[in-house]
Amino acid sequence: MSKGDIVWSSESGDLRAKNKNKKADNEVVDENTLELHLRRLTTGKGRTVIEISNLPQNKNWCKKMAKSLKKALGVGGSYKDDKIEVHGEKMDQVIEYMIKIKISYKKIGG
Repeated sequence: MSKGDIVWSSESGDLRAKNKNKKADNEVVDENTLELHLRRLTTGKGRTVIEISNLPQNKNWCKKMAKSLKKALGVGGSYKDDKIEVHGEKMDQVIEYMIKIKISYKKIGG
């Protein structure tokens, strides 16, 4: 931001955050250089979640990716906190999906 830009408005609030979000949604995602991190998480009750992190800053792309992944696997999940969660013991199916759409991945953790 330059020195004379308005950063706060009584009607719209913080204008810096709004400008920052607009840039992130329009950012082009280069899938050839992208490397997603896959991690298997469990709870004390035995539930398993596959967490996909290291996502690009484009929220629209991430939401579409989460939706298509959940639909392809037939499971639930969500996109939140810059991570995609896939419910269930589906690590092998997530890896197959990543290979199918030609996005590189890295398994993190045990």
